Amino acid sequence: MDKLNKVLLVLIITLNTSCQMRNNYEWQSYTCQPSQRHNDNINIYRVEFVKGDILILEGKSASLPIGGSSGTWGYTPSAWTPQHGTPIGADVIYYAGYERKFYHLKVDFPLEEMKRTVDTTYQYNDDTHEKFSGLNFGFAPQGMVVVWKQYGVFRLELGRYQAVVIKDDKQLEERLFRSWSMNRQEVEERDFLPNASCTKWDMYRQRYTFRLKMENENPALRLFRYCFTNYNGEKDIIFMPQRPETTYDNRALPQILELDWETSPDDRFRGNIFLNEKVIFEKFKNFKPDDKQEFEVKISKDNRSLELFLNHEQVEVDSVRIYEGSVMYEGSY
Repeated sequence: MDKLNKVLLVLIITLNTSCQMRNNYEWQSYTCQPSQRHNDNINIYRVEFVKGDILILEGKSASLPIGGSSGTWGYTPSAWTPQHGTPIGADVIYYAGYERKFYHLKVDFPLEEMKRTVDTTYQYNDDTHEKFSGLNFGFAPQGMVVVWKQYGVFRLELGRYQAVVIKDDKQLEERLFRSWSMNRQEVEERDFLPNASCTKWDMYRQRYTFRLKMENENPALRLFRYCFTNYNGEKDIIFMPQRPETTYDNRALPQILELDWETSPDDRFRGNIFLNEKVIFEKFKNFKPDDKQEFEVKISKDNRSLELFLNHEQVEVDSVRIYEGSVMYEGSY
C-alpha cells in the first residue's frame, strides 16, 4: 500500500470513528412556547405536533417529544427519551390552535457547527465541562421557531427559523383530532387569539454589547459567579474569581442577573436581580448593537442590598432577593 492510500485509509477510519462516536452520544429533545395566561388557559401558546422529526447526519432520525409544547420561553423540564447522532435539521408539522393554523417547519442546521456542537464540550470553569445535552425548540406566534443548544444548564441560541402555513390541512385535522375529546372548531373557539404576534419574541433576540461590573464597599468581598438568564431564552454562567467585571460581549438583554459572593467563612450569599422588561428595553432602544454599555451592581457593605446601574444611572428593577448561600468555590474562605 502506497503512502497516499495509507493516509486516505487513516482519514476514513478517523471519520468513521468520529461518526460512530457522535451516533452513540446521547442527548435530549425539548419543546417549549411563550408562557402567558388567557382566561383559564395558562399556556395559550401551546402547540400540538403531528410530526416531529429531527434529521440526523448518521442516518436514522431523532424526534421531538410526543404531544405538545410546554414550559416557558427557552425552558421546559419535560424531556423526551434519549436521542442519538448529530442533529442537522428538522422536519416538523404542528398545530397552533390560537391561530387556527397548521405549520410546517423544514430547516437545515449549519452542518459544521452541529458537528462541533456534538463533538466538543462547553468549558466555563477550570474544573467544569458540560457536554452537549440537547436541543430545545421554541414555538412562538406566526410560525416563529427558535432552537437552542443546551449544555447542562446552559442554553445558547442556534438560530431563528420560519415555519410556513399549510393551507390544505383536512387530512392533518383528521389525524390530530381523531383521539381528542374536542373537535377543531371547539378548540379554536376556546383558544383563538386574533392578534397573536411574534413581535415581542423577535424583540427579545436583539443583541447589544455590554459588560457587567461589580462594585462594593467591603474589601473582604469575594465574587465568584455571574449568571445571565436572558429574555431571548439563553442562559450563561461566568465564573470569575478575583475579577469584578466581565468582558464586553454581544448578548441579549438579561431578564435575571444572579451573583454569588462571600465576605467571610460564615457569610456566603446569592443575589438575584429581576429586571423590568419595559424599563430595560426602553433604555436600550436607541443603542446600536456595537456600542459598549456597562451594567454596574453595587453590593452594600452589610450584604443586605443590591442596586443596578446602567452607565452610572440607577435602573428601576422589579425586585431584588438575597439568600444565604451554601455553595463553596475554589478560593472560598
